Amino acid sequence: MLKLMPFALAGLVGIVVVGLGGYAPWATFVLEVSAVVLMGWVVWSVAFETTPAERERNVAISRSQRGQLFGKRPSAEVEITPPAGTLDGQEHSAKSGTGIEFDRFYIFGYPFRRTGSGLLALAITLWMGLSLVPLPASWLSLLSPKALSLRNEIEMLVTGSAITSAPLSVTPFLSYQDVLLWLAYLMVFWVTYHLAASSPAVRRLTVAILLVGTASGAYGLIQWLSNIGAALSDGAPPAGFMATGSFGNRNHYAFFQEMALLIGLGWLLLHWSEGDRHARDRASQQEAKARTGLFAIGVVCIALSLVFSLSRSGITFAMAGVAALFFLTKKQQRESRKPATNARLVLAGLALCLVTMTLWIGIDPVVSRFELVPHELRMDATGRTTVWRDSLGAVEDFWLTGSGLSSFQYVYPIYRSFGGRRFYSWAHNDYLQIAIELGLTGLILTGFIIAWIVRRAYRVRIRLSDQPGWSRLHAGYCTGAIAVGLHSFTDFGLHLPANALLFAIMIGVVTGLSRERSSRRHKKTRKKKLRRSPPAIV
Repeated sequence: MLKLMPFALAGLVGIVVVGLGGYAPWATFVLEVSAVVLMGWVVWSVAFETTPAERERNVAISRSQRGQLFGKRPSAEVEITPPAGTLDGQEHSAKSGTGIEFDRFYIFGYPFRRTGSGLLALAITLWMGLSLVPLPASWLSLLSPKALSLRNEIEMLVTGSAITSAPLSVTPFLSYQDVLLWLAYLMVFWVTYHLAASSPAVRRLTVAILLVGTASGAYGLIQWLSNIGAALSDGAPPAGFMATGSFGNRNHYAFFQEMALLIGLGWLLLHWSEGDRHARDRASQQEAKARTGLFAIGVVCIALSLVFSLSRSGITFAMAGVAALFFLTKKQQRESRKPATNARLVLAGLALCLVTMTLWIGIDPVVSRFELVPHELRMDATGRTTVWRDSLGAVEDFWLTGSGLSSFQYVYPIYRSFGGRRFYSWAHNDYLQIAIELGLTGLILTGFIIAWIVRRAYRVRIRLSDQPGWSRLHAGYCTGAIAVGLHSFTDFGLHLPANALLFAIMIGVVTGLSRERSSRRHKKTRKKKLRRSPPAIV
C-alpha cells in the first residue's frame, strides 16, 4: 500500500500548485483534508502489517525503553529486533555518548518512527493556539498593551464601549486558518519522515516531485513565450513579461521552482553515481540512460522557467543552492573519481545547454531586472528595505506575545512611513514577520526548530557517508532547504501553501532519509523469520 504513498504526496503537491499555488480556497481545503487522510493511511498500514507476535515483542521493548529513560533497570533484558511492517526495519536504535537514543516509539505495540521534534512542534503549536484564547482585558493590558489598544479602538467605533475580553491575536479568524494549515504541514512532514525510512520510497517520491516541477516549468515557459510572441506581434516591449506558472506571482513561482531544481540535481547526481548498477542487460542500460536523459531535460526546463520568472531573489538563491550542493558533494567527488568526473561533465553540459537556450530566447529581460537593484536601493522610498525598517516599531510593541498569525497586513499600516496606494500584506522577510506575529518567543522556538533540522541533517549525512550516491541525493534536498532559508530573508514564499507543502516534504527527507538496504532477499528473509518467531524476552 505504501508504494503508492510517494505518488500521492507528489500528486497533492501538483493539485495545490494548480490551485493558484494554494491561494484558491478549494486547494487549501484539499491540502488539509489530504494531510489527515495521508496520516491515517500510514497509521492504518502500520496497524495492518504488524502481527500479534510483533505487538507483544514491541510492548516488551516499550517497557524496557521507559525503564531506561527514567533511570530504572528493567526486570528482564529484551532482545531488540527491528520490527517488520512499513518502516523497513532500519535504524531501530542507535547509541550515543549520552545514552541510548531510540528511533522507534510504540502505541499499543504498533511501531512508529520517532522524529525527536515532538516537544518543539507541540510547543510552537500551543504558542500559536494561545493567541486564539480569549483573555480578560486586565491580562491583555499586561501581556500585549498594543493589542488591547487596537481592540478598544475598534470596539468603541462599533459599540461605543471598551472590551471586557479578547484574544491576543488581532485577527483571530486568520490566525485560526493558519493554525489549521500548520497542523496540515506537520502531518505531511510526519508522513514523509516515515516514508524516508525506505530508500525505494524516497526514490519514487523524488521522481514524482521532479515530474511535477518539470510540468510546472514547461507551463511557465509556454506562458512566457506566448506572452512574448503576443507582445512582439502588437509592437509592445517584451521586457515586462515573465513566467509565473499557475502561481500568478513570479517570486512565488521561482520559490517553488528553485526547490524542484535542487531536488532534481540531487536525483541526477544519485543516478550518475550509481551508473548502470541496477541494469541487468544492455537493453536495460540503454533504457536507464534514456530515462536519465529525459529527466536531465526536465531539470533544464525547471532551470529555464526559474530564469525567465525574472525573480532576482529566486535566481540568486537558486545559484547559492547550487554552490552549496557543490560544496556538500565535494568530498564524495574526491573519493569516487570516475563517477564524479562523469557527473561534473554532464552538469557542465547541462549548464552550457541552459546558458545557450537562455541566450537564444533572450537574456535582456533578466539583465534589466538586475540592473534595477541599485536604483531601487537608492531611490525607492516604498521598497522592502523601508518596510523592514518601519516594521521594527511593530516588533517593539508586540515583542512578547506577537500580534497573531496573518495580522501583519492590518498592523503594518500603523507604522509605515510613506503614503500612497501601495499596500503590503507581508513583510517580505519571514523571520521579521514571525517576530511581529509570534513575538520573541515564537522567533526563539523557530530558531530551535532550525537548529534541530541542521542537527538531524548532519547526523543523516554521517550515516550516508559510505554511500556517495544517496549522500548526493540528500545533499540536493539539503541545499533546497538552505535556498529556502536564505530566500525567506527577502520574500514570503513559505506563506504560500504549495511552497510550504513542498518544503515540509523536503524537511521530512532531510531529517529522515535512511541508508539503502543492501539486499532485498535479506530483508524478506529477516521479515519472515521475525513473524514466525515468538517474542524474544530473555
